[in-house]
Amino acid sequence: MSKLYKPDQAALDLVTEPWSEAFRAQRDVGLLVPIDFHVAPVVSLRAACFANNQYEDKSFQTCFSNLLALGLRRFNVDVYWDQILSQWSLCPAQIPPPGSAMTASTMPTRAHTSSSSSVTATANPSVAVRDDAVTDAHVAGPEEDDVKLRQEAPPTNLGSPSASSTPTPIATPQTSVNGSMNSTEPYNCTSSMTLSYLARIVSDFLDVTATTTDARFTSLQLNLHAAASWNAPDQPAPQPTRFPSPGNMISEIIRGDLSEVLYTPQQLQDQRNDVDGNWYSGDPNNRPAAGYYRTEQIGRNLVAPNGWPTEAFVEFRDQQRLLATFGSIDPQMSSYNITDDRDTIFPPGTIRQDHPVTYHSDGSISSGCLFSSSESSITESTNNSWAVASAPEMSIGVAPDLLAPIPAVSNLTSCGLAALLNQTLAGVTADQNPLPYAAFVRSYLWTWAPGEPVNATFGNNNIARCAAMFTNETYPGRWRTVDCTTSLRVACQDLSTPYRWEVSSESNRYADAKSLCPPGLSFSVPHTSLENAHLLAAMRSSSSQEPIFVNLNSLDETDCWVAGTDSSCPYIPPADTDHTRIVVVPTIAAVIIFVCAVATFFVKCASNRRDDKRGRRRRMVDGWEYEGVPS
Repeated sequence: MSKLYKPDQAALDLVTEPWSEAFRAQRDVGLLVPIDFHVAPVVSLRAACFANNQYEDKSFQTCFSNLLALGLRRFNVDVYWDQILSQWSLCPAQIPPPGSAMTASTMPTRAHTSSSSSVTATANPSVAVRDDAVTDAHVAGPEEDDVKLRQEAPPTNLGSPSASSTPTPIATPQTSVNGSMNSTEPYNCTSSMTLSYLARIVSDFLDVTATTTDARFTSLQLNLHAAASWNAPDQPAPQPTRFPSPGNMISEIIRGDLSEVLYTPQQLQDQRNDVDGNWYSGDPNNRPAAGYYRTEQIGRNLVAPNGWPTEAFVEFRDQQRLLATFGSIDPQMSSYNITDDRDTIFPPGTIRQDHPVTYHSDGSISSGCLFSSSESSITESTNNSWAVASAPEMSIGVAPDLLAPIPAVSNLTSCGLAALLNQTLAGVTADQNPLPYAAFVRSYLWTWAPGEPVNATFGNNNIARCAAMFTNETYPGRWRTVDCTTSLRVACQDLSTPYRWEVSSESNRYADAKSLCPPGLSFSVPHTSLENAHLLAAMRSSSSQEPIFVNLNSLDETDCWVAGTDSSCPYIPPADTDHTRIVVVPTIAAVIIFVCAVATFFVKCASNRRDDKRGRRRRMVDGWEYEGVPS
């Protein structure tokens, strides 16, 4: 079977060093924080892939693959019940029945261009864009009215980027997998554009990234609609006369390709009802960070009524990487009984809490920020569990400066809010040009400054092996690599209270940093964007604005970042190499980052993985049983 996850090389080239290293670090420092407190942007596929109403399978395959390759993990997906074909479609209108006047089985697919398999960098980059690209950068999708914005953000910096910041994709034509298009104006759709097709792309992506270094937790929010009539596609969809029945329920489609990696509502409920037997079990070093759960004793069980697992637990212990939830449901689909799907798909509102936000003209947030410097713990007003806010209208070019974060997105992230992208960036979809979407993704990086960590690209002799936070520069609060022998103050955290940070009064080299924190506080590194914001506030209120050490270093191995002066690189090269895929196994208690220098020890091959999976020898690490992250 051919693989469906096929990003353009141009998209893959946008996540090379040091960016891939920076995002792994961001994942890894938060491994022991519950997943609902992670801030990751949400993307509407309607805006990012279907802006010009072209629902063609090959274009979508490239578009969705590019978005996944760039690092996006949360998607709003509009699915349409087509009662003629009795299937859940991605096309807003019904596919015309065979023999109808509008059936276009021989209609040639519109020419499609996309970034090619090569990328070059130039001083003045240009991007070849499909000739059917939309001219209006904003597309109103089903999410449009969820959060009303009172003010728009200004254009981002569109100055000429340097050669080091912006590669140039070259357009090449593609043809539809299906080879034909059904034209029901204003939509052009191939009949293969179904929810099942999307699920198979996700399945292939999870298979390709099924290593402890590449795995991320992914979520799909499914918005349910009735498909418009094929002979009146521009009119409101009629009430279906026939609804899904066993065999074509949404839960069956999701389970069909993704059951092995799916995190379900029942699993969450079972874990919430017995925290000690689940999230608090195993090695104490792998327990969730303190201060993120509100627990109560019910009978013999410790219960967390609103808790979620950590990424370390759900991915590396339970080996689940995907969550599906219902979003909005159109009135025409109100008779569809979602309770039949409740064992597989979470109910509406589970992983999205909308927050109204207003913006200043420079992209800063005037109201709605969840950061409060006076709060040291999570309160009702600072709780950012699954918090989402619509990003403002962004004027961004087809070749943006990838070293310049989009201010509004960065500010939302620092406020503990996931940016909802409901706009077609630069008027192009992600298959036509991934560059604007790469700029969006890089803007939610809250850890390293753009271009860091520099030793991800330098040789072994580089002495910049420790991380420090800076305040008096272009990106205050971001981290940079520094010489570990430099004498600096250090970041100190109350490990039982996430947002209580102080800066030591004394300075020393990194090797002696842990002795500088006052009683009750420990040398630490921020684990979330809000923790980072609180540390920055502590720095700004201190006596000096000089940089400070955070507890992160690559002293043991270049590009392998760990916490602690005496920590070693936690990756364990496998002794057996006869697997179709060899995965590295981290010690989750440490901060784990992929090591380029040891990449030659590992084999990364996705072929025949499913057939081989049950025959693998598992590996015990810190009391947890691993065979890597399954697809």
